[in-house]
Amino acid sequence: MILGTMVSAFSVYVYQVVAGRMLGTDEFAPIGVMWTVMFLVFTVLLLPVEQYVTRHLTITGGRTAGDRTGILLVGGTIAIGIVLGVGFVFATLDRFFDGAAVYGLVMLVNLAGRSMLAVARGYLAGRRRFHAYGAAIAIEGVALVILSLFVAAVSPTTLAFAIAMSLGPLSVLIVRPFSGGYRGEPLQDASAQGIGFLGPLIIATGASQLVLSVGPIVVGFVGGTAAAISVFFITFTLFRGPVTSSYNIVARVLPDFTALAARGEQHRLSAWAGKLGLIGVATMIVFGISGWILGPTVVDFLYGGEFRPSSHLAALGAAGVGAALIALFLNQIYIARGETGRMAIVWVSSLVVAAMVLAVTTTEPVLRVGTAFLAGEATAMVLLAGVGTLAHWRDRA
Repeated sequence: MILGTMVSAFSVYVYQVVAGRMLGTDEFAPIGVMWTVMFLVFTVLLLPVEQYVTRHLTITGGRTAGDRTGILLVGGTIAIGIVLGVGFVFATLDRFFDGAAVYGLVMLVNLAGRSMLAVARGYLAGRRRFHAYGAAIAIEGVALVILSLFVAAVSPTTLAFAIAMSLGPLSVLIVRPFSGGYRGEPLQDASAQGIGFLGPLIIATGASQLVLSVGPIVVGFVGGTAAAISVFFITFTLFRGPVTSSYNIVARVLPDFTALAARGEQHRLSAWAGKLGLIGVATMIVFGISGWILGPTVVDFLYGGEFRPSSHLAALGAAGVGAALIALFLNQIYIARGETGRMAIVWVSSLVVAAMVLAVTTTEPVLRVGTAFLAGEATAMVLLAGVGTLAHWRDRA
C-alpha cells in the first residue's frame, strides 16, 4: 500500500506539472476548478462511502449478503454526488468553463469512475486485500500519467487534459476488486451501521473538505483572477499531497481501529487521540517553517515562475496541511467508534471558524483564503484530539 500510495501521489504531481506547463495559468484554471469539484465530491461523499463499506466488511468478516439498506445508502450517496458535481459545472459554465457544456459530460464520466473506485477500494480494504488495494491506486496513477503524456504529445488542450483526468479511475477493474475476498469472523459491534452512521459522517467530511479543498473556488468568488485561482490551486494541491496520499493509508488503519472499538478497547483509542494531538502541533510548526523557506522555490521549479506563490501564502498552506494530515488520522478514531455525530460537530465548528476568519480579514484574496484554511484546520485538529481523549475518560469515570 505504501508503494502504491507513493506512485499515486507522484502521478498527480506529474499530471499537474505537465498540464500546468502546457496550458499556463489562464487555460489551466478550468482544470483547477474541475479537480477541486471532483476532489470535493470524492472526499465529501465518496470517501465516506469507501469508509462505510470498509467498516461494514470489517465488522461482518467480509460478508455483504442481505445488506439492502447499505446498498440503498451507497447508491443514493453516489447519485447525489454525481448530480451535485455535474450540476455545479453547468451552473458555472460561463464563469469557469468559457460556456462549453461538454465539461458537464466530462464531469459525469469523472464522477462515475470515481464512484466505482470508492466502492472498489472499500471492498479491498474491508476484506483486507491490502496488496490489491495498493496495486489499484498505483495502476490508477500510472494510467493518469500515461494519459496526460499522450494528451501533451497529441492535443495539449484544456478539454483533453480534463478527459485524461476522468478516465484514470476505470483502471481499478484490472485488480478485480469485487471478486473473492477475505472471510473472517464477524465482530460484535453495538454501534449503528446505517444512516445514523453515514449521515453525520457525510456532514463531517463535507465540512472538513470545505475547509481543505474549496479554496480555489472561494478565491474566485472573493475577487481573485484566473491566474490567482491557478496559483492557489497549484500551491495548495502540491502541499496537500501528504493528506491526499494518506486517504489510502487510513484504509489500512481503519480496520484495526474498528476492531479495537468492537472489542471495547476504548482506552487505547483515547491514548492514540492524545498522542496524535501532540504530534499535530509539532507537524504544523515544521510544515509552516518549511513552507515559508522552500515552498515558493519548489513551486517555481516544478510549475514555472507564473505559478510561484508568496512565502506568506506557502507558509499558510503548509502549516494548514500539517494540521489536516493529523486530523485525518484522528477522524478514523471517531469512525471506528461509530461516533460520527461528535466528529460532525467538531468539523462544522471548524468550518464556522474558517468562515469567520475569511469574513474579517482584508488582505488580497489568496491570503484571505489561506488564513481561513489554516484557522479551520488548526481548530479541527485541536478539537478532535481533545474530544477524542476527554470523552472516554469521562465515560469511564
